[in-house]
Amino acid sequence: MRVVVHSVRFPDLEEQGPPEDPAVTAQLVEIYAGPSDGPGEERFQATVCTPAALSRMLAKQDVVVGRHWLFVDQFDAGRVEHFLRRLIQNVEGASWSEVAAKVGRLAQHEFEDYTG
Repeated sequence: MRVVVHSVRFPDLEEQGPPEDPAVTAQLVEIYAGPSDGPGEERFQATVCTPAALSRMLAKQDVVVGRHWLFVDQFDAGRVEHFLRRLIQNVEGASWSEVAAKVGRLAQHEFEDYTG
């Protein structure tokens, strides 16, 4: 089974517009993807961050947890989307659960800790 990426969104960009300085920003990215052999999609989220933005965060706090973070020199939504689509479309597994877990290593799966 493979993954189909239905859409990639940057919610903060949609609400606030592009960052003032693409070299100093951290942006939420949402990837909506589902199984290639059926309907449906689930959300995966990550933070796209520049080194300068990380440096500013570290000036305010001693430790920043970096799970589900992607680092770029300059933020460019199109380049990030292209990278994510190319990477995720190559993920394969025996079941959707297996595929979603693999994509979840890159971006947090909405059902990551779901036990129901």
